[in-house]
Amino acid sequence: MNDRRIRFGSFELRPERGHLLSGGVRVGLGSRALAILALLAERAGEIVSVQEIADRVWPNIFVQDNNLRVHITAIRRALRAGAEDDAEIVNVPGRGYRLSADVTIEAEGEDAAEAPMSPDIRPLPLPVPIHHLIGRETCVAEVVESIARHRLVTIVGSGGIGKTSVALAALTQLRARTAVCVVDLTNCTSLAHVATATAAALQSPMGQDTMPSVLVERLRAAELVLLIDNCEHLIDTAARAAEVLLQSCPRVTLLATSREPLRVPGEVQVHLQPLPVPVPVPAAADAVETIASNPSVALFVERAAAAAGGFRLAEENARQVAAVCRSLDGLPLALELAAAAMPMVGLEGLSSGLAGRLSLLAFGRRTLARHETLEAMLDWSFELLTPDERLVFGRLSLFRSTFDLAAAVQVAAPDAAEDAHAAKAVLQLAAKSLLFIEPSQHGVAYRLLETTKAYARCKLDGSGQAGIAARRHAEWVGTLLDRAQADWLRMDRATWWERYGNAIDDVRAALVWSLGEAGDKRLGVRLILASAPLWLGMSQFAVYHRWLEQAIATLDALGQRGGAEEIQLQIGLCVLLFNADRPSERFVRAATQVLRIAKKIGDPVARATALWMLSGQRGIMGDHPASLTLAQQMLVPESTDVDRDLQHFAQRVIAGMTFRVGRMEESAAIGAELVASSSDRTAYGAVLRYDHATILRGNHSVTLAVQGRLESARATIMETVIDARRLRNPSSFCYLLSSAACPVALWLGDDELAWHYADLLGRAADENRFTYMVELAAWFSRIAGLRMGKPLQPLAPDRMRPPLPHDKEVFITCCAALCDTEATARTEACAPHWATAEILRADGENRLRSGDASAGRAQFQRALAIAEAQGAGLWALRAATSLAHLMPPDEAAHILMPALARIEGDEHYPDIRAARALLHESELHVR
Repeated sequence: MNDRRIRFGSFELRPERGHLLSGGVRVGLGSRALAILALLAERAGEIVSVQEIADRVWPNIFVQDNNLRVHITAIRRALRAGAEDDAEIVNVPGRGYRLSADVTIEAEGEDAAEAPMSPDIRPLPLPVPIHHLIGRETCVAEVVESIARHRLVTIVGSGGIGKTSVALAALTQLRARTAVCVVDLTNCTSLAHVATATAAALQSPMGQDTMPSVLVERLRAAELVLLIDNCEHLIDTAARAAEVLLQSCPRVTLLATSREPLRVPGEVQVHLQPLPVPVPVPAAADAVETIASNPSVALFVERAAAAAGGFRLAEENARQVAAVCRSLDGLPLALELAAAAMPMVGLEGLSSGLAGRLSLLAFGRRTLARHETLEAMLDWSFELLTPDERLVFGRLSLFRSTFDLAAAVQVAAPDAAEDAHAAKAVLQLAAKSLLFIEPSQHGVAYRLLETTKAYARCKLDGSGQAGIAARRHAEWVGTLLDRAQADWLRMDRATWWERYGNAIDDVRAALVWSLGEAGDKRLGVRLILASAPLWLGMSQFAVYHRWLEQAIATLDALGQRGGAEEIQLQIGLCVLLFNADRPSERFVRAATQVLRIAKKIGDPVARATALWMLSGQRGIMGDHPASLTLAQQMLVPESTDVDRDLQHFAQRVIAGMTFRVGRMEESAAIGAELVASSSDRTAYGAVLRYDHATILRGNHSVTLAVQGRLESARATIMETVIDARRLRNPSSFCYLLSSAACPVALWLGDDELAWHYADLLGRAADENRFTYMVELAAWFSRIAGLRMGKPLQPLAPDRMRPPLPHDKEVFITCCAALCDTEATARTEACAPHWATAEILRADGENRLRSGDASAGRAQFQRALAIAEAQGAGLWALRAATSLAHLMPPDEAAHILMPALARIEGDEHYPDIRAARALLHESELHVR
């Protein structure tokens, strides 16, 4: 191995090892900075252009000048730490950089002589690699270390993963201290062929005598590392030969590459995994460099540059390159073939459905047929499988995510009697590297690479077994969802999502088959109902909406509407309709249908859910008394056996609607009792009724705030928002933000917090296509921005439609300037409700501004009286403050003091601060 020492001043640079030493002490410097320093040292005294540095350090990547300057600055800082001040980096403007220092370069072990061999055994030289190895440094080091401690090391991995490249890199490091030899078994078909190939690799003068025993005798005294490459098609023969060599040749160490282990005593396996692929990264100044540092991307870019003459990674193509690497799972051969194909199909062609078009990548090595295309490479592996393994391999292509052994057997076994055969086949596929094994909290999980999965699916489609396998896969998905429901209350949410979250793609595939022409429609409907928490938690509302519509149409076609299944489908539809476009007439029709069916079949939970939805719709339209009446009907009076979850659900809705009609203390009492006894363990089937604990605590914080218990309201809402994000229920989270978090933050005068909550609401609503919630987020953002003095941008009409009655009530309580004659007239026409006092006060302020002080004063007095009667302490404080401005100082103090006494909080809150300032001013006047 070529290991150079570059000396200048008090420094010693070891570029191959990535070390810079100053007086023997390691200097901290990044890999790119070391590479720049090495280049400047190699050409000490010369001016090295910026382009030359970029080509060496960032090959095939467009790099801005400031990136280079950052590394030059780091080098200069390191050089200043030296004992002698005789090395410096000089910048020559417009030309480049120069290292000013006396430099000497020494080479250690350069092309070191190989260890001596017997005169009749002269191994052929190692093949010279065409490309340098990328991303495998750790694997090579593991192989070298294993060879030092064991006599048989097998590099195991799938086809095209780079086993041979890693093995040759390891031998290159070892040849300085021992003889090495490579025997390629690709074209061997028998033990005699193996002996002949070995003799040829050793250049042994054996003549026509190629008997294995003769070869073993000649190797008995030899000391070397022998690579037996590509063993998988002769696995038994290779294993027998290895065992004989290990027993008979004590100074021979064997390195093997194979798609499965040799299973010889003393064997140590090094499992080769695909190269890491880049994770999606947000747009940022260093996004391109982050992507470029990924090994899969580095390999693709280097090979693409060779194929496309000057291809470079840049901001405009980095994400497409990353997508290509992800779609190919970091498989080196696939990346090389894709890079070679790029000049013909372009990046766009490569990044769209690449893994499924194996024949596209036909630009591999003409000298090795099985590496010419991905399909050829996989054909090589497929031909080595037994009939049972081929059948199981095809059926496993139906899995969209990882799976365990039990799942594989359920899908792959033709019937229960074949379970043992299927399990054995699965284990063999894993041993032969067609299945990748990943660690799991519950043992191990298997997965197929995307390219392998596409190939396996083609084989399944050609076998005539695709329909049977698809049914078994859909039935397995049903079993998985049943288990998910059982674990919903037993596990914490993070653990549950870790175990079941990835199942969404398998659910989708099962639904495509089940609701398709040849599928099982009844099973499909059951899967849609059972998978609701997954779709909601993965923010797939729009997709789930389509499945719900299709399921209702399926029930209609089967003549099976009007039962429990339709109830659940219609409830899901209502939730989606509410979020997609307000509680429209279609929403009311769906909720009414649920109520009708629930009464018909005697389903109390469905009946209560329908009444909740209808109650919510009436409340949003401003009819709060009707909303409370519907909520109070949620529990059947004559029923003695009421489900606890249903009882809490009904009481929570009743508490919210009791608040809406202005009965604050009654609402607070119900809410406090429910909060004390609730948990976040919402039932699996209740997920479409919102998360109970989230909405309960959010509603309770609203009541606390209006009562004037500001500290309690603030603590409750902030904790609830944090907890709600963890629960992964977007509809509950958006409802919490729009109905509680945003208004409470504004009532408390924390405009920054309100702005933050509105931003959270807007992003969550956009992600889930909740049109109604997007509108509410826009309103709250503008109100918070207005109060903070932020410049407001005009919004499209579809993002700021006129608010619905209840929403307008909320907005007026947050920004009195939004009160208009229509809102006042509607309030005057109704019985006093939760916002009446604030709307009257806002109208009073409007009248004052118009010069009618008498009318304004009257509105303030009405507002104060209503707020005090309702127990709305915050509204009472605001009304008292507005009224006090119009009164003599002694009367103002008489009004303000009791209003302040009912408030929990300090001058941190603007309403308290304003009232106390006015009270202080009044007291000064009285004195």
